Amino acid sequence: MAKIKKTWYSIIAPKVFGEVEIGETLSASPKDAIGRTLTIPLSSIQSTPKFYLKVKFRITDVKNNKALTTFIGHEIMREYITHIVRPHTTRVDNNVVVQVKSGEKIRVKGILIFSRRVNVELASKARKKMDEIIKQFASKLNFDEFVKAMIFDEITKKIKEECRKIYPVSKVEIRKSEVLSR
Repeated sequence: MAKIKKTWYSIIAPKVFGEVEIGETLSASPKDAIGRTLTIPLSSIQSTPKFYLKVKFRITDVKNNKALTTFIGHEIMREYITHIVRPHTTRVDNNVVVQVKSGEKIRVKGILIFSRRVNVELASKARKKMDEIIKQFASKLNFDEFVKAMIFDEITKKIKEECRKIYPVSKVEIRKSEVLSR
């Protein structure tokens, strides 16, 4: 039986994340590397205090021993969420599918924590406001701009600012995203 010669390929992050090397993969051919996924902490790509955020990439192309990737989603670690949700507070989750200006569909799941317990009516208002703000951002931005706004807190700052008018907010995060069509 003949041995198959394998080659190391450098995995490169998308342009949104600075096109830095994020890892290596061993593969018999460039075709075999395409489609592989990689999940890494955001702090290993960029100097950011968001140690709790994991970013997911998929290899889409291989050129000159470099595996080029695309963003397929992100997720906040479960331990962080349990840390920020305290007793005597209200947690409001949302789940919305948006289509960005360039046509891609993304499922976005957010979490908002009020500083105290609130009634169902206020929580419902906050959820609707979160959905509305996320949809506004998606309609104005293309895919890369929306990913950047989602990961680097542009959307969460706007949600926090608007929901403070309803009731004092202690924390807002986009806890998960997944690209549905690209």
